[in-house]
Amino acid sequence: MNFSEKNAGDLYKSLERIFRPQECTDIFPRVGIQHHNTDLVKKIYTSTFASEKVINEVLSRNEKDILIFTHHPVPPKANENLAYPDIPDHLIHRMKENRINLFSYHIPLDRHSIFSPSYTLAITLGLKPYDTFYLQNGVYMGELCYGGYGNVADLCTSMEKILGHDVKLYAYGDTGIKNKRIAVMAGCAKQDIYEFLKKQGINTFVTGVTNKEVFWVPKIHELAERNEINIIGGTHYSTEKFALISISNCFIKLGIPCEFIEEKPNMSDI
Repeated sequence: MNFSEKNAGDLYKSLERIFRPQECTDIFPRVGIQHHNTDLVKKIYTSTFASEKVINEVLSRNEKDILIFTHHPVPPKANENLAYPDIPDHLIHRMKENRINLFSYHIPLDRHSIFSPSYTLAITLGLKPYDTFYLQNGVYMGELCYGGYGNVADLCTSMEKILGHDVKLYAYGDTGIKNKRIAVMAGCAKQDIYEFLKKQGINTFVTGVTNKEVFWVPKIHELAERNEINIIGGTHYSTEKFALISISNCFIKLGIPCEFIEEKPNMSDI
């Protein structure tokens, strides 16, 4: 077998050993392989969502025996008040015709590891994770971090440069970052974590979805304000994409050609 060709079944087993999906639950009914259309993988594409853009981009390459590895097994929501849409049937058919597999780990990837969205976002921001928090579906996903940022304005400026777009600050606490500690939960955080963060001596929280028009978000703003915790929103997609970039680099080191496909952030998230 050529170094750049992998048996798909062996690759699936390797991913299971790394991410241990059997140790958590998920919000999606199918975990791991979504569509198996080839036993041979010559190249991998990674993306945050199984969006129409991503699938069409892969199809446009006219390549065969491909694996698409995504964080979400479905396209992104038009807005966070809606359900996730399905992949259109015509794209599922075309993936079959072109021998393209779709593999997705949602909660298994969210679990704290060097590949998780929260960890990779923290590292990209120059932070040093020292502990985990935010338990969901049986795993810890969030990162408590030390950082070199003295105030929230500097952190926002740095985030905007890294993400490539504006972020949204909800200043409920002091402008200075207390103890130079920052909590990071990529994507979104629906739970009441703000009293816990205050007890940890943290007054600044980085996440993805913060728009008060999203039905579950007003409650987190109420709790954050009560506990004097600043919230910074960077969109669902942009705060999670660094996990897929990290995994792409890992596949390349293993000798498998791999490419991360960019998508557009939904600015209504923040």
